[in-house]
Amino acid sequence: MKYKNIMEDKTNNHKHEHLFARFLSALKPKDKNELADVIHEASEREIIDETTEDMIHGVFDITRLRVSDVMIPRSDIVTINIQSSLIDAVKIIDKYGHSRYPVISEDKDHIAGILMAKDLLPYACGLKKLDGGIKSLLRKAMIVPESKHVDALLEEFQARRFHIAIVVDEFGGVCGLVTIEDIIELIVGDIEDEYEVNTHDPSLISPTDSANTYKVQGITPILDFEEFFEVKLPEADVGTIAGLILHILGRFPRRGESLTLGKLSFKITEANIRQIHEIEVTVDPNYQEDAEDIEE
Repeated sequence: MKYKNIMEDKTNNHKHEHLFARFLSALKPKDKNELADVIHEASEREIIDETTEDMIHGVFDITRLRVSDVMIPRSDIVTINIQSSLIDAVKIIDKYGHSRYPVISEDKDHIAGILMAKDLLPYACGLKKLDGGIKSLLRKAMIVPESKHVDALLEEFQARRFHIAIVVDEFGGVCGLVTIEDIIELIVGDIEDEYEVNTHDPSLISPTDSANTYKVQGITPILDFEEFFEVKLPEADVGTIAGLILHILGRFPRRGESLTLGKLSFKITEANIRQIHEIEVTVDPNYQEDAEDIEE
């Protein structure tokens, strides 16, 4: 029975692929916009599923986007100082859970190299003695301009077998960081391994270590948000806080981007080009509503 089901699934997949090929051939799109319309229509007719449609659009996205559109902003880069002790470096790795860290000599504009967490493991366990400090473990950093196209960067990642790159602006200053995972997620959606901490906590609004600052999930309903923060947000035909931010900005924001609404400051902490996952919200305790705000 199991073998029969597998064969039926394969047969159905071949039928859908053949049908989609005939559908695409009949319409003969002349450019990317027409091709995108064809793919959407194929999804509407259930010739391809929604996941496949999203992945195809993701491929389109990486051909038009630049590194500056997908990078982690400078302010959010977690670094390790080259003078850090073994214990201090391990503490940072334990806190953030990344596999690779830029190591700086002075500030974020002075990247000495990349430290891989796995390279530090035998020294942290006492299996080897670390002579020369963490500097002796550094790997060469890949530097790319923020204007580079994402698809070209993906090819370079593959060719040079790098997983992380430091992004610089036209003046040579570090403005961000991008990983191969960031690019792949544009195509296949969010990737979380079995050891990754689930940042999408079921608790939609939770306090952080900073005073008056909260972690808010993008899917938080507007009414719940208003009730928690005791505010009245601008009216819009949306149901979530992420939807409201998109409505106000009129576009998808980058990670690290901020905006202010009354006593609340919003910072986008997790997002991609299709969805806002998490926002950091800070309440200004000294905010005073003016007469016009109170009247509204």
